[in-house]
Amino acid sequence: MAPDRLRRIGGAALAALTLALAWTGAGASAPGDGNGGAPWVVATYAYPQRDRAAAVQPLADYLARRSGHAVQVRILPSPTALVEALRAGEVDVAVPNLHGYLQARAGEGAIVALPVPDVPPVQADRYRAVLVARDGATTLADLPERARDLRLALVGADSASGGFVPMAALRDLGLDPRTGFAALDYAGSHAAALQAVAEGRADVAALAADVYDAAPPEGVHELWRSGPIPPGPLLCRASAAVDCGQVAGWLLQAHSQAPAVMAALRAGWPEFGDATAFTVAPPLQDLAID
Repeated sequence: MAPDRLRRIGGAALAALTLALAWTGAGASAPGDGNGGAPWVVATYAYPQRDRAAAVQPLADYLARRSGHAVQVRILPSPTALVEALRAGEVDVAVPNLHGYLQARAGEGAIVALPVPDVPPVQADRYRAVLVARDGATTLADLPERARDLRLALVGADSASGGFVPMAALRDLGLDPRTGFAALDYAGSHAAALQAVAEGRADVAALAADVYDAAPPEGVHELWRSGPIPPGPLLCRASAAVDCGQVAGWLLQAHSQAPAVMAALRAGWPEFGDATAFTVAPPLQDLAID
């Protein structure tokens, strides 16, 4: 049975990336800032084997066209770094993961939740976290007693399906993921976390369920599965230069005004599934992070 905390996450509930701070060389389509002032910054976080700059460039182009401002794209090393830059006023519009959204929600009131990709229900139901283990290593019932002898692999501390969601499940079992195991490794990606346990470099791993379901390795079994994990809404930092309500309205029109926006986001975030439009973000007040 899923832990109570993860029942509240969706209904039943990266090694930290040491990537250099990167800027795209070119701004978006507006050649200058027709309204004066600094260009807007649209930002997200890096992820292995995903061109996140390409994934958010059409969004930046679209906002540039609608606003008349020059817009630049910025890629931060992690969801946490993205939220810190947003709070510091260095980012105007952000594409976070769920963990980043939840961190920002706990911050200052200037940060506003924007619409969220409207993921088809069947695909939304598949976005879950799993804990898996090498055959013979442990069962879920035995995990609290055996954890001190087991090596744990997570995707990253601020990953949703490969980080804070399964970490919450482990805590509900009485285990501290950071100190309760023989070793803790951050694999950096879901595929790498699964590979670590399949190759015997870890005994237990946490990752996205769809990655495990696509190719369950021989000799690896599932210990636990979360409920569906909702995607995090986009974020906006309200300021004299940025009207977040107006940005939200533009996003809700993007499916007809600029279909390339969502097509590029889908390529950057598999959890967005076949979403073609944004929708108003539902209340996520029952979600929590430690």
